[in-house]
Amino acid sequence: MPDELDYVGRSERAGIGVAHTKLREGTPLGTEGVIAYLARGRVTEQRGAEDMRAVLAAFDDLPEMHCALKVICRDEERHLAHCHEELLRLTGEGHGPLIRTALRRAARTEIRIYRDVSTGVLERVAAQLGWHPAERLLLLGGLRAAYAVESRWRWRRLVTLRMPELRNALGDSADHRLPDPSTEAG
Repeated sequence: MPDELDYVGRSERAGIGVAHTKLREGTPLGTEGVIAYLARGRVTEQRGAEDMRAVLAAFDDLPEMHCALKVICRDEERHLAHCHEELLRLTGEGHGPLIRTALRRAARTEIRIYRDVSTGVLERVAAQLGWHPAERLLLLGGLRAAYAVESRWRWRRLVTLRMPELRNALGDSADHRLPDPSTEAG
């Protein structure tokens, strides 16, 4: 994958979370490693859940796509709920300051990486589709404006912790079911 489009690789090189190579080693992470892993997950799963809800809504009129996308959307929501629950548990154990620092760092870095990767994707799509330079500049301006708003105000949604409605999100208990996203308001 080209570097400008490699969201995961860029995140790892920026030092947020725990690198996949470290995870594959199989050695215990320790509390700080677990917090770094969960903080990155909290931030990236929020982005993934938001993106998948938007995609799900966009394909609402195509049942064959909607079904598969709903499964992916639910998966993102479960991962996000798990991160919330575990970070709140660790906060209760006295790790709140470390968690807040890790979340803020992960959010600020992820926002910048998301902007850069989105810009790379836009540039490639524009080139492939032969967009007029004015169209490309307009969309790039929109990306930069969205980045400015997110980095100034909206970043807090990536670091706020709340107990999820869905508990034990990655467990196998039948009474921990995620609500159907198509029936939720907003």
